[in-house]
Amino acid sequence: MGSVEGKRVQPSGGKPGKGRAVLIVILIVLLALAGGYVGLCAWAGSNAFWPNTTIGGVDVSGQTREQAVTTLEQAMAETLAGQSVEFTCEGRTYAVPGPAFTVYTEDAVGTAASDQSGSFFLRGGRYLAALTSGRSYSVSVGLAGTPKAVEQAIQECADQETQTTWTFENNELVFHKGITGRTIDTQALTAALEERMGHYLSNDEPAGYGPVETQVTTAPPAEPDFAAIQSEICVPAADAYLDADTYEIVSSVTGVDFNVEEARQLLNEAAEGSDVAIPVTLTQPKITTEILEANLFKDVLGSGSTKCSSPSERWDNIDLAASRVNGAILMPGEVFSYNDHCGPYTLASGYKKAGTYQNGQSIDATAGGICQLSSTLYWVTLKANLEIVERNKHAFNGGYMPVIGTDATVWSDQLDFRFRNNTEYPIKIEAYQDKSHYLHVTIYGTDTTGIHGEPYSVVISKVPYKNTYQPKDTIPVGSEPQRDPNYSRYNGYTVDVYQKLVDQNGNTVDTIFLYRNTYKASDAVYYYNPADAARLGIDTSTGLMTLTPVTPTPSPTPSPTPAATPTPAATPTPAATPTSAATPTPAGTPGTAPSASPTPADTPSTSPSAAPSAEPTPPATATAGPGMEPVDESPAA
Repeated sequence: MGSVEGKRVQPSGGKPGKGRAVLIVILIVLLALAGGYVGLCAWAGSNAFWPNTTIGGVDVSGQTREQAVTTLEQAMAETLAGQSVEFTCEGRTYAVPGPAFTVYTEDAVGTAASDQSGSFFLRGGRYLAALTSGRSYSVSVGLAGTPKAVEQAIQECADQETQTTWTFENNELVFHKGITGRTIDTQALTAALEERMGHYLSNDEPAGYGPVETQVTTAPPAEPDFAAIQSEICVPAADAYLDADTYEIVSSVTGVDFNVEEARQLLNEAAEGSDVAIPVTLTQPKITTEILEANLFKDVLGSGSTKCSSPSERWDNIDLAASRVNGAILMPGEVFSYNDHCGPYTLASGYKKAGTYQNGQSIDATAGGICQLSSTLYWVTLKANLEIVERNKHAFNGGYMPVIGTDATVWSDQLDFRFRNNTEYPIKIEAYQDKSHYLHVTIYGTDTTGIHGEPYSVVISKVPYKNTYQPKDTIPVGSEPQRDPNYSRYNGYTVDVYQKLVDQNGNTVDTIFLYRNTYKASDAVYYYNPADAARLGIDTSTGLMTLTPVTPTPSPTPSPTPAATPTPAATPTPAATPTSAATPTPAGTPGTAPSASPTPADTPSTSPSAAPSAEPTPPATATAGPGMEPVDESPAA
């Protein structure tokens, strides 16, 4: 047979590619759903609890762990206050009040949070389930020790001899082991009471559930609650200390502990009805009450004095600040703040206006002078070798500190002087101004090292102050320059400050470089009449007296001044010296004797007068008084 060419037949079932498009749409939808589910799994793992979540019957939906703990603690406290668990023993009914139970809220919240942040890909499904049916978690409840109701039941229903008792006197722990007899299983009863309260708190108590039943049985003495005994008698050692509020000594505590396993073994091996002494470990504190009483504030850690300048307002400010510092006590590790003790620096706080240094001038401002106390206190803390937390220098060296570079300025809440008590004992500050206006500061404490500080400084450079001169029309012509008392005179310095540490035998154990400070010079200001600039030798471009003074030309007098010294034409010389006869001779011609040599007229001196000094001596200034005192750069200085 011959071959016949076949025909291509159009496939049935619709247009080509239609099935493929449907498949693509399905895949897109599935991918979208999968992406949404993955996103839901990620979102469900956030820190917030899912909707419809309760813990112990308390709704914590949408809350963080911290918020849930707070909510649960408040709710449980309210529930326990009005709740109790009853139990019966030999026909008697007893009740344990709710506040005797402890609810472990943090553990319950942690369990719930761990469950909701479980497996990533299962989290989304459980979240959706929580939306419909919710998530509920229980709380665990415990009893610390044996409740009083249980103890009462033991006394009324059991033989007293069956109970193992204990005493702790004079740091001796002694157990009296009970004997076999009628007793209550306290551990089983306690567990049943805790379980019942847990049901109450979770609101899942079965209807008609009555009191917990317990029976008196004959049994060997039960093991005592060692954990409860430990919590009652065991304490860590504690040092005696000074109470920060009352400044009274709080007695030290001797540490007490015992080995539970050792106590259990000794008690199990002992005969019924016998006494068993349990070894107790005693730990003595490092600082006992007796040691603290004998050493508190017994040593001078550092002291120093500085001279306080007038006026009286400045003295009053220093007195007030000293009264606020005097008696201050710092516990070990505590930080002293000068501003906290002495502020606020206001008139309402009791301070007066006195000299401060602002913008190059001495200006009266509230609390002027209190920087002398902060500076003196800083100097003394260096001597006491205490830890400096904050110290700020002045712009100028005021001169009242015995060591340049040991000043400390304060100003409102911007600049403070602070130091820490880095010793093992409390320290106390004494500060006062005596009748001679010397400021005294002493720090008392307990010297355990024998090392004190000796601060000193090395002058790197010095810039002497200058007398500057400014013209002023109100100054009388021809008078001496008048000084402005608002501009104090300070030399400028750059100093390196060191702390030398010295032991009790005077030996240097270390020398520490602290810092380099630079203090500006402060120039005096004098006023003069502009017409006197040349006479005084003042360079008006610099304001300094650096030129040669020019003596003014004197006014003309009526007597003419010869232009030159007159010189005689000739001095006549007699031909012969006449000899006087003993008696006159009438016949002879009388001799005419020449007159003496003519004397020239007085010659005026052409030598110049002595030149005046290059810089007139300024008028004497007082060494003490307003504007002349060491003043501070800040408004509160």
